[in-house]
Amino acid sequence: MTELAKLTIEKARDGLRKKTFSSAELTSSCLNAIQQAKELNAFVHDTPEIAIKQATDADKALSQGDASPMCGIPIGIKDLFCTKGVASQAASNILQGFKPEYESTITQKLWDSGAVMLGKLNMDEFAMGSSNETSGYGGVQNPWKRKNDDTVLVPGGSSGGSSAAVAARIAMGATGTDTGGSIRQPAAFTGITGIKPTYGRCSRWGIVAFASSLDQAGPMARTVEDCAIM
Repeated sequence: MTELAKLTIEKARDGLRKKTFSSAELTSSCLNAIQQAKELNAFVHDTPEIAIKQATDADKALSQGDASPMCGIPIGIKDLFCTKGVASQAASNILQGFKPEYESTITQKLWDSGAVMLGKLNMDEFAMGSSNETSGYGGVQNPWKRKNDDTVLVPGGSSGGSSAAVAARIAMGATGTDTGGSIRQPAAFTGITGIKPTYGRCSRWGIVAFASSLDQAGPMARTVEDCAIM
């Protein structure tokens, strides 16, 4: 089952509905993959207990035959999104220890749809950067390397943890935010797909602001169809 983490959201969605595998198996595969890719420093707050509980609930919903396309899909959440009871630091030591008592609108909609939270993802501090080297957690490594060259490459930013996690096949999708390119640029750096939706299409409530007149949340995944599903 270790290969399950490499599936696209589309393939995972179809497999879950055909009962080829369960969300619990899919989630366990991703959790194992995360542990094997710690050197990337993409995930900064792991939430395996939450993930397993959400996956179990998703499998119940799927067994009843009335579930959304995201039901049972394991994803990562950029550390800029407030997640109830889970550290939300915007990659800054200023917010170390902050655990919100509320959920951002974006993440609440994802959980309502049955999506599974694997953990929180690294980023540039307060989204101010384009290489993910300004993070209070330390930098993120791009999972891709140049041919015959072991030089560590950056994954872009500010959503560098999101892009690295998706590209490394340790999360099937991830949330990102884009003010001046922070979804689109890291997606390009890591060979995945990222979409900055039309401003206002996705709520900014519960997202730590950088420039409110430009900030926009959006999906990051391996394909255009996966982003559309998110």
